[in-house]
Formats: sequence, C-alpha cells, structure tokens
Amino acid sequence: MNQNVLVTIRGTENEYGTTPGTEIETIQPGIYNFMQDKHIITYEEPCDGPAPGSKSFVKSLLKITSGSVSLIKRGQTSSDMVFKKGYHHSGIYKTAGGSLSLPIDIITSELVVTEDTDCIDIYINYSLEIGHSYTSMHTIYINIHSV
Repeated sequence: MNQNVLVTIRGTENEYGTTPGTEIETIQPGIYNFMQDKHIITYEEPCDGPAPGSKSFVKSLLKITSGSVSLIKRGQTSSDMVFKKGYHHSGIYKTAGGSLSLPIDIITSELVVTEDTDCIDIYINYSLEIGHSYTSMHTIYINIHSV
C-alpha cells in the first residue's frame, strides 16, 4: 500500500428505541505506515470550532491488526476506542474543549478486517454505553486504499 491513502468511514447509529439509524460518512486523506505488524493510519477530520462558524480539526490515529482495531482521537473532542470481537473496552470521551468528560463502554460484537495489496476493509458492530447505561448500537465500515 502507498503511504498516501484515502480513509472512508461510513456508519449508522441506532439509538435506543429509534429507527432508522442516523448515518454518517467522512472521506479524508491520510498517511499509511506498516510497523511492528500493525497498519497505522493518521488523518484529520474537520469539526466545528469553538467560535460559531469556525472550523477545527480532530487528529485521528487508526491502528489495525488482524484481531483488533484501535482509534485514538485528539483535538476539539478526544477519545480512545478499542474494538475486538467479544471485548468490553472502557474509556473516556472528552467533549469540545474538554469541558466535560464522559465514561464510555464499547462492547464489540463483530469485527472483520480484510486486507488486500492496496486496500484494507473493516466492518465493526458494537454497542455503546455512556455512564454505564446503554445508549446505542453502531455499525461502522472503514475503507483505506492507496491514492
């Protein structure tokens, strides 16, 4: 895979008791490296800035192995998420500007990582708890491919 990649993330969020789910999609340029048996991708996502109408960026680090995916985000919001099938990950989600920190729990029910020469596809299905209360079920598709 080339160092310059395109990261496409599509997902749905099904909140407790609601259908259909909210859909998200982002496509961002990124940098790919392979080291210590891990695929490492860095990219930035735009988000609303602290002032109305302003923009800032969240720096994201994606680490991929055949059995796990971790996503670390730093910036206007921050979080550390680890996805492994059957794994319960506890972490902290920091809201814009770090004004509020919420305990989150991620329970991964499915994780499929498919690798090809110039492409990595990831499917993740997980439930999210905030403050130890179930809030939503999420499905995420991540595609990383050479530019």
